[in-house]
Amino acid sequence: MLCYNLIIEGPKSFSNEQNSDFCRINDLLEKSEKMARKQPEVTAQTRRNFIDAYWDLYSSDRADKITVRMITDRAGYNRGTFYAYFSDIDDLHQQMEDELLPSEENFEKLKKATVSKNSREIMEIFTQMDRTIGKKLSFLLGPKGSLSFQSKLKSSLKRLILKHLPLDLQEKESVIDYKTDMLCGVFYETVRYWYDQGNRQFTAEEMTTLMLQMIFSGLVES
Repeated sequence: MLCYNLIIEGPKSFSNEQNSDFCRINDLLEKSEKMARKQPEVTAQTRRNFIDAYWDLYSSDRADKITVRMITDRAGYNRGTFYAYFSDIDDLHQQMEDELLPSEENFEKLKKATVSKNSREIMEIFTQMDRTIGKKLSFLLGPKGSLSFQSKLKSSLKRLILKHLPLDLQEKESVIDYKTDMLCGVFYETVRYWYDQGNRQFTAEEMTTLMLQMIFSGLVES
């Protein structure tokens, strides 16, 4: 529109050639603005493409042989684009793992469902988790998985338990630490066991019931 006005009603001091140059510059600026508006979406998709390409390689027993070239070839980008998103392959791997850790929002839902013993709500939370990241959790928590992820998951669960669950913080620090570790172990081992063999031996409802029994009644009946 600006170009049209300049050409039809442009200042007398501008020649037609100058008006034409101005139009080209203006068109470029408009295209740049459009690209800038798209950038967050494009950036997120590019990052996702790299992570997906890496995961395909990592989960196919080639973890110790993966190169940046292999990732960029599979993702369809060049090395320069890779290094615009990640400092190296380890950085990519850590970012991929961090995406799989429980969020504050999801753990808050799990806490409410657990405290109220709402097994249906707990099942919905785990079903959603299984649908979105189940394959990755199954691999990373398995015998060929990632020790770093297993450690990070435990640490994340422990931090969230301390923050969200109604523990008696008046107790000694060592007692709180012990109880938190035990509760963390129940959540962690429930997920790990489910992907290891539990999903072949129990229904989701049965597994949820067992987890609640562990939390509120313990292993041994009095």
